Amino acid sequence: MSQYKLVEQFCLIQMQVLYDREIRLRKELQDCKIQREYLSHLFSELNADEPYTQLYTPIKESKTSEDE
Repeated sequence: MSQYKLVEQFCLIQMQVLYDREIRLRKELQDCKIQREYLSHLFSELNADEPYTQLYTPIKESKTSEDE
């Protein structure tokens, strides 16, 4: 098999691996969002003093500072 074909096959395999990983990460992210929404709702039902906002804000601020 030629070098070109080997590199081509390698690239196709790696692209599939990345695609599969992206799908898995999207599912994990969706699961995290669902869990966060559930916990937020649970906190609000327990009449806590805005625990979701207090917990989420530092995470959100930390994420935006890392992105810059």
